Amino acid sequence: MVYEGFYTQTKPLQWGEHEYWFSTRNQDWRTFIIEYNERPVGVVTIGQLDHWNPEIGYYIGEVSLWNCGVGTHAVSLAMDYLERNGYEYCHTTVLKDNKTSLKLLEKLGFSVMGDAREGEIWLTRKLKLAPMTG
Repeated sequence: MVYEGFYTQTKPLQWGEHEYWFSTRNQDWRTFIIEYNERPVGVVTIGQLDHWNPEIGYYIGEVSLWNCGVGTHAVSLAMDYLERNGYEYCHTTVLKDNKTSLKLLEKLGFSVMGDAREGEIWLTRKLKLAPMTG
């Protein structure tokens, strides 16, 4: 299967390739499993935690769950995680023709900053920081 919305994937992904890619990622990434009705349906990643503006990525593997709030809730939880950990901004990149993701991000308050890699849009969002308590 070739996953819709993946900009570099040109052929079906073999498990060994995915496992190798995952094992070589920097340690400043967090990966969370998205569950729906007690079963895994996707992932949310939060990366570049060593940076002032971390990156959120997400994937819902079942088309039947697109446009029903699962992704919106998952990305909202990722933003909450970043806020609780003291970050003021986050960003993401999306393929220009991925209308579903662009709609989700717009609903969550992301703003288009410009072009990213070829065929992608870079979006960012200011997070609401809770007041520090001492």
